[in-house]
Amino acid sequence: MERMPKAMVKAEVCGTCAHYRQHYVLVDKERCYMPLWYGHCNLPMYKHASPDETCDRWEESPGLK
Repeated sequence: MERMPKAMVKAEVCGTCAHYRQHYVLVDKERCYMPLWYGHCNLPMYKHASPDETCDRWEESPGLK
C-alpha cells in the first residue's frame, strides 16, 4: 500500500523549525534525492522527529521568512 505524501505548510511544527534537519534518500535511477518523512533535531535530547511533530523550542526557519 502506497502512502500519500504530506504537504509542508507554514506552521509551528518540526518541519518548519530552524533546528530540524530533513533526511533524504538517493534515487539511483533518477539520480536525485527524495525527502523522507523523517528527520532529526539539532538540539540536545530532541532527536528522531517527523516533520509534523511539535515542541516548545520551535524557532522560525530563515527560509520561511
